[in-house]
Amino acid sequence: MTITAEQELEIRKKFETNHFPRLLGIEIDALESGRAVLGVTIRKDLLQLQGVMHGGAIASLIDTAVAFAIASVSRPDDRFTTVELKVNYLIAIREGRVTADAKLIRDGRRIIVAECDVQDSAGRLAAKGLLTYIRLND
Repeated sequence: MTITAEQELEIRKKFETNHFPRLLGIEIDALESGRAVLGVTIRKDLLQLQGVMHGGAIASLIDTAVAFAIASVSRPDDRFTTVELKVNYLIAIREGRVTADAKLIRDGRRIIVAECDVQDSAGRLAAKGLLTYIRLND
């Protein structure tokens, strides 16, 4: 299911004011209803001491991708936040472009559950996230 051009523009505007993901170099690759694909190109400052992408940077990519998947099905004034984030790190990522493909599993009135697959530049599954968010609307 697609979103309107107007919805996508509003989501991209929100992304531009989301400073932490932009600090990491995260970019929006694709948006659909209930889905967002975000990516980041590996740089030296995203690596930990062993020369692989830092787990915190991967978790931030996952969390941000899910937030924008939620934004794709939400009203512009909706507020929501992460309640739980679980990540399985499957393979080391050393270079290239990493993508996070986030999909909503359940979009409830208050609770939202999503999954996110992170792939390395060769298309290998590098990490898997399972997240729970809560809507903060009154």
